[in-house]
Amino acid sequence: MGDGQWLHTTLLWLLLLLWPLLLMSSRSTASIAAMCPSMCTCSDETLVSTCVRKGLEIVPIQLNPAVEFIDLSNNKIVKVEYELTLYTNLRHLDFSINKIQSLGSKKFELQSNLEFLNVSYNTINVLGKDVFKGLKSLRILDLSHNNIELIEHNSFKDTTDLQIIDLSHNNITSFEDPTIFKTISSLKVLNLHGNQIIDIPSALLRHLPPPCVLETLTLSDNLIEIIEDKSFPAPCLHSLKVLTLGYNVIKDIEKSAFNTLHNLIRLDLSNNNLTFIPTQQLSKLNLISELDLSGNTFTVVKPVAFQSLFQLKTLRLSKMPRMNWVDSRAFVDNIRLESVYIEDNPEITRIPTRIFHGNPHLSYVSLRGNSLVTLDVSHFPLDRLRFLDLSGNPLHCNCSLHWLWTLAQLETKLGVEPSTLPPSNDTNSLGNDETKPHLRITVRNLMCASPESLKNQLVTNIDESTVRCETTWLTVAIITALVLALFGATCVALILFGSESRKQC
Repeated sequence: MGDGQWLHTTLLWLLLLLWPLLLMSSRSTASIAAMCPSMCTCSDETLVSTCVRKGLEIVPIQLNPAVEFIDLSNNKIVKVEYELTLYTNLRHLDFSINKIQSLGSKKFELQSNLEFLNVSYNTINVLGKDVFKGLKSLRILDLSHNNIELIEHNSFKDTTDLQIIDLSHNNITSFEDPTIFKTISSLKVLNLHGNQIIDIPSALLRHLPPPCVLETLTLSDNLIEIIEDKSFPAPCLHSLKVLTLGYNVIKDIEKSAFNTLHNLIRLDLSNNNLTFIPTQQLSKLNLISELDLSGNTFTVVKPVAFQSLFQLKTLRLSKMPRMNWVDSRAFVDNIRLESVYIEDNPEITRIPTRIFHGNPHLSYVSLRGNSLVTLDVSHFPLDRLRFLDLSGNPLHCNCSLHWLWTLAQLETKLGVEPSTLPPSNDTNSLGNDETKPHLRITVRNLMCASPESLKNQLVTNIDESTVRCETTWLTVAIITALVLALFGATCVALILFGSESRKQC
């Protein structure tokens, strides 16, 4: 131990020993409450002390002992010593963005009132067995952006009231002790995003104690390859509502993998290696309302691809380099579908007509950034839609797009770009005012790619005559001539047929 560290520790222990005498000798509690280091901001009314970005290397010991909120973020604190024993009324403590390498053992033993602890953006690599001893009231724990590799047995033994644990952006590969959360009966949110986890930690989930209230599980940006039938063990995941598995390397989902997730509402399987839509596996998710399959490698969306997903409201099928076709019956079971995102798929050159007409609640469709050349008005239920985004496609601007030109002109007159988010449930937000378009569309980057005369021009800037199907006198003359010729040929044929019949008689 260096001389400076030894001196600090010695002074700290002397202060701890003399603190009761100092309190007794104080003429009033106001003199104690007035203590605050010059680099900090303190409020004795709210019992808040803030010492942010002050270059502190240790926890200050001159704060009001009754303080409830301490913010020490963005400093140079390396380790947590026994300074915290001075502040037994703490409810909120922020150590984020420091240089803490270890939280030690039993350093929070007297913080029985602490509800929020943030130690994110440090360099902690191990959580020892008594690291959180005494934190019986802790509800939110943020350990994200550290180097945690190991969580020892009984690390969370005393944190029985924890509701949110954030372990994202660490170096966890697995949980050697699957019982580390066995005393946390209130856990609702577990964030394991951005680690190096190879398998879904089913043993860890299995040991969650009753009543098992976990609602959100985030496992995105890991190294998971397979979702097995036993990955989500019953009954402890019956309450799960949000499951995030995006940015893994998932290539296979076993048939019964989701059978236990009866109350799941949101599922993110984006940016994996799935080569087909797991229709059978997904069909067990009767309550799911939001599904993201973007960034996978399947090529087609087959008929009834989302079978039995009658509650599905939002579907994302974007950024798939190989997907080239969506069947006209792909969404027939999804009667409550409200928003569809089929974006940035370079192989999508066309879509079936009336593909969206079987979804009575559909209000938001985004097909931006595909390779669509021609779009007919029959593709979309324009009478029901509230938002439509067709920007970023190489459109061939001819008379078949006159309907789109008309909508773009109305949007321009309105003068406000529509939100890129799905519309609210308030159908009256657009009103029935005739000066406002019934349907909002995105006009930014809505361009013509052909013909050559219109290339790279915004649809809003081209003249109506270039997309209007006019019937000229020449067209009328040609059609009339064709009709007369056909009529004459028919008459000649009838005369010849009549002559032959008389000769035979």
